[in-house]
Amino acid sequence: MGINFTYPLWLILIPLGLIYIFLTSKNLNRKGKTKKNVILFIRGIVIVLLVLAIAQTGITWNIKDISTIYLIDASDSIKDSFDTSEDFIKEAFGLMKDKDSAGVIIFGEDPVMESFLSKEPIFERISGGVEGKYTNIEKAITTGISVLPDKSKKRIVLITDGEENEGDSSKTAGVLKEQGIDLKVFKIDKDKGKELAVTNVTVPNSVNKGEEYNIIVNIKSNFDTNGRLVLFDGNERAAEEIITISKGENRFVFNDKSESTGFKIYKVVVEADQDKDSRNNEASAIINVLDEPRILLIEGASEEGEELSKMLNAFDVNYERLNAVSAPSSLQSLIQYKTVILANVSAEKLNSGFLSSLESYVKDFGGGLIAVGGDDSFALGGYYKTSLEKVLPVDMELKGKKAIPDMSIILVIDKSGSMSDGIGGISRIDLAKEAASRVLDSLRDQDSIGVLAFDNAMYWVVEPQKPGDREEIRNRIGSIRASGGTSILPPLKEAIKTSKGINKGIKHVILLTDGQAEKSGYDDVLADAEKLGITVSTVAVGHDADSNLLQYISQKANGRFYQTDEYSNLPTIFAKETFMAARAYLNNREFTPRIASFHPVISNVATKGLPNLLGYVAASPKDTARVLLESDEEDPILTLWQYGLGKTIAWNSDMAGKWSANYVNWENNLLLWSNIINWTIENYEDSELQVDTNLQGGFAFIDVKQINSSEEHDTKAIITSPSLKPLEINLDTEAPGQYRGSFKTDEIGSYLIKIVQSKGSEIKNTVGTGISIPYSPEYSIDAKSDRLDRLVLEGDGKYINSAKEVYEGNIADVSGRRDLTSILLLLAFIVFLIDIALRRLSLRFEKAAKRFKNVSNKVRIKRKEYKEKSKAKERASQDSYSEKTEDKKVAKDKEKEPKIVPEKKKNIKTLDTDTLLKRKRGK
Repeated sequence: MGINFTYPLWLILIPLGLIYIFLTSKNLNRKGKTKKNVILFIRGIVIVLLVLAIAQTGITWNIKDISTIYLIDASDSIKDSFDTSEDFIKEAFGLMKDKDSAGVIIFGEDPVMESFLSKEPIFERISGGVEGKYTNIEKAITTGISVLPDKSKKRIVLITDGEENEGDSSKTAGVLKEQGIDLKVFKIDKDKGKELAVTNVTVPNSVNKGEEYNIIVNIKSNFDTNGRLVLFDGNERAAEEIITISKGENRFVFNDKSESTGFKIYKVVVEADQDKDSRNNEASAIINVLDEPRILLIEGASEEGEELSKMLNAFDVNYERLNAVSAPSSLQSLIQYKTVILANVSAEKLNSGFLSSLESYVKDFGGGLIAVGGDDSFALGGYYKTSLEKVLPVDMELKGKKAIPDMSIILVIDKSGSMSDGIGGISRIDLAKEAASRVLDSLRDQDSIGVLAFDNAMYWVVEPQKPGDREEIRNRIGSIRASGGTSILPPLKEAIKTSKGINKGIKHVILLTDGQAEKSGYDDVLADAEKLGITVSTVAVGHDADSNLLQYISQKANGRFYQTDEYSNLPTIFAKETFMAARAYLNNREFTPRIASFHPVISNVATKGLPNLLGYVAASPKDTARVLLESDEEDPILTLWQYGLGKTIAWNSDMAGKWSANYVNWENNLLLWSNIINWTIENYEDSELQVDTNLQGGFAFIDVKQINSSEEHDTKAIITSPSLKPLEINLDTEAPGQYRGSFKTDEIGSYLIKIVQSKGSEIKNTVGTGISIPYSPEYSIDAKSDRLDRLVLEGDGKYINSAKEVYEGNIADVSGRRDLTSILLLLAFIVFLIDIALRRLSLRFEKAAKRFKNVSNKVRIKRKEYKEKSKAKERASQDSYSEKTEDKKVAKDKEKEPKIVPEKKKNIKTLDTDTLLKRKRGK
């Protein structure tokens, strides 16, 4: 234990302060010598206490406690060695001493506290819970240092394979040395086994359309083997080769020629026997194919896009014409087109990949979309609550004065045994249930739905109700099972009877069956339906259905009849019927479109008026959309808006000639559609931006530079991951005209990046680029541990081979310290108050001193007398003790003398006179 000063130089103030007190003591002479001396003494104490406080005086002692933090590498590269790490920890815990405490931190990309510091730590196994795609030893050591207590000797034990691929652990060496932390490293040498990996795929950054180029694949292996190398172009398998892989570096080349424009993403995958880890067997690359804008025309049925195709040929533009079922299924394949035209296309015919990519294609990558109407488009084509409705400038639900009244839909579904038939493992009953669910999705909250299932008998699967708990209703629909025969009349009567009691503006019944049933008895039921305003539509599934009967029912009940052999059409038919029931969507009548607002799209088009249209599909314009042409009932015919970076247009009539017959040969029709298409193609693509991307650990960094301007703009990056997840980040200004940002790369593959610069609400510049993310370096075949060697060397660490070595060697002493500053300040304050009291109070120090001296003398005399009395008592006590000792000695001597036994006296009995006389007489 000792005394410690944080700022010892301040101690020089003690003699200086005492000298100052002495030199300024003359004004105390009038207070008397004794009082002066007392005041000077007290002031000296105040000075000493204050200087000791300023110097931050403390009491120190050496601490014996030792705290040890075990850092366990739990990354993917070392997972096979978890048992070794766990056994090491358990053995080390068993060797702990009384003064030891320990804790455990597991780490991969980030550290996680597995066991807190304790003298009796608990550890069973590595529980996981860390991201193992990266190894960050630097962050683990920094965390370990932060949890080690100050009042303890410190030790860090690192258990790892040393393959650090994020951060730099050697940067912590200085902190370890500075804090005297004992570093021990238990390095696990793992067996990589037979391993090969794709190290990279190389392609040009950009090429022109039609240009040939090479795709170079580099593979590294630590053994000789045969394998299969597969090249993917987007999601399509483009090439496949059987290859021989030699130990060491291998190079393979594919040749390609791009016939399409935009970004192309390549991925290669290698397969080989005996390869231990397949996570490093793939890599990707991205290439930008440059050319003039390309248009994609998608038609819902044959000939629907014929007139549009003729116009595109007349414009001499590069376009491709596809049936809806062949629509692009990925964002990568979609963005090669500048604009997509849908010609009377039902959403049901478009694949899920197209629908899920559409919003990002328009919003983030500036793609254009033109939706052309027909009886299979917009609301009638199932656009409601899909990405199509989201990006288009019109809503499918009618609003305002054309809003649809509350609606009641009752679905009467045949569940007879024949409904279990199907194609491709999907039965008719399954598709019927999906169709019912589609109706449920199309209804508003104020509408009503009922589902009545029948065979020979019938029962309510869902009694008529508002679709509040849609999931519960969906589950009930899913419970329908096919069995039994077919009896249509009873369930049809029940549906119409139930509809009669429902208070809704529109009442509609949809009947679906695939069989034969009663031939008569329907007239009265259908007459009641017509009288009550209840409409009935029928769906005949397959050739066995009684088409004549079902068509008769629909005609008598003012509904529609559908005949289908393609069971997959059922969901589309049901969704379409839901909207058709309102009798407001399909408008088959002639009218003259009116100009609602002027715009460059229709400039110089309607100078001589517009031809009549013969029909359209009704919709509602969105709030920020711009209606250019409208019907005589103010329904939108031509509507446009900008959605994100892209532009979309809705033409609610058709272009196949059914409703647009007057437009096909109209002299300004080509001008109108040229304006429509060109408006969607226009964008802000600008070569004034230079974009660089690079990878650092698990992050991608984006650097943007303005080539000819230093004007500051709001700059952001819109990123689409390989799984089509959107991400938007703002780029920070690094210098005038230079911006930088980063994002976490959680997925392997190619990320598409769109840079957007804006000033206020006006978009100034955009440019597209991409970056390919390889597998994590955690799975690299060339992983190195040189940083670990530097850490051990520069941090005065030591490699160990057993748990026993953890406790060997000396650890830098750690001193405990109790700071006395506050105590010293308090004492100085108290003594200072005493000084004030002595100076302010009229105390007679001389008289008090004499009294004190007299009292002291008396005390001294009394103490002297007391001592003399004590000595006298002590002498008397010693004399008494001597006498007692002498008496005891005499007594002992007497005891030693021979004892004189006194002679025994004879026993002489004496008798009185009476006794003698009695004895004599007795004789």
